[in-house]
Amino acid sequence: MRRSLGLEAKSVGAAALRASDTRQAVTEIKSVPRPTRSANASGHKLRATARSFAILEQVASSLRGPVDVHDIIATLKLPKATAYRLVDWFVTHGYLSRAPGQRRLIVGPRLTNLAFGALSSSMHNDAPHMVLQRLVRKLNETCNIGTLLNGEVVYLDRVEVEHWPLRLHYAIGSRVPLHCSAIGKLFLALTPSARRDRLLQSLELLRYTDRTITDRKLLEAELRQIRKEQVSFDCQEYLAGVTCMAVPVLGENGGMLAALAVQAPEARMNVQAARGHLAALRGAASELAAIFHNKP
Repeated sequence: MRRSLGLEAKSVGAAALRASDTRQAVTEIKSVPRPTRSANASGHKLRATARSFAILEQVASSLRGPVDVHDIIATLKLPKATAYRLVDWFVTHGYLSRAPGQRRLIVGPRLTNLAFGALSSSMHNDAPHMVLQRLVRKLNETCNIGTLLNGEVVYLDRVEVEHWPLRLHYAIGSRVPLHCSAIGKLFLALTPSARRDRLLQSLELLRYTDRTITDRKLLEAELRQIRKEQVSFDCQEYLAGVTCMAVPVLGENGGMLAALAVQAPEARMNVQAARGHLAALRGAASELAAIFHNKP
């Protein structure tokens, strides 16, 4: 039986939003008929809705960091007054935010709330859970899917291996820190640099084991290696005696939607053994990405 998440979503990576191609957004705006004198108010609302979604999509899909309002105006060919009015409304109501110390735009808490809800609701579909089940049967180890929420990793789904005496019990919705978990470090490594800097500045690098990285320079060096390999390891950094390996589940725009991880006691899965599962993990991550994109 599928399990529900039951979380209060606060913030999630902008990559969790499935952003449309910007040119498609412009086309969709133009395709909405301009109201005539005889048109009723619904025509005006439809066009305003199309413009609103196009603005949100441009900010959410930006891989170059915060977005300037002038870029929105130029890309979407919006009237200046309209763009500023909509942006001000989104900022006031929490759908967009200003980057710290800037006027540029980033995804706000209410929009990330929607994004997290969209991603977590897709987990109620049996398809992602079946991918996890197949992977667990293949690897004989526990696997989970996690995403970024309010500066922490949150488990969206998890399948425990059944027949091993040593098991790790985490409920769906469990949270783990970014700096010492495989999924967390993967998000830190692959998120755009401006957002990564904000996340790192907000983190308290607490020590959980004697292997936890608590020095920012050392952590940044590891993140560079993770970015290069597109795979992350937790070598007993969060829980003593536990090894974890994670790979990204990518969105349509190349940003990271979620991560897929395998986790086991170090006694039966060290880093070398985990690397032996890498191809299977990446294959399952591709399956999950296709499911999240609603592709066959």
